[in-house]
Amino acid sequence: MFVIDKASEQRQPSERVSYPFGSMFVGDSILIEDFRRAESARVAAIQFARRRGGACKFSLRKTREGWRIFRIA
Repeated sequence: MFVIDKASEQRQPSERVSYPFGSMFVGDSILIEDFRRAESARVAAIQFARRRGGACKFSLRKTREGWRIFRIA
């Protein structure tokens, strides 16, 4: 299970999925400690964005704690 680091306090309930991309807002991120899992999540984020017609974008960044996937649009 992943915890979303909130950029804003407004949240809407969402259905249960492997990655919480649907409930993320611009500026939110999730932390993934393992690189292989982070790459898997990156691909899942790309597929999520394509299914939504490119309405959202994600970025994978290396941090001291591990890898973070940010919603950037």
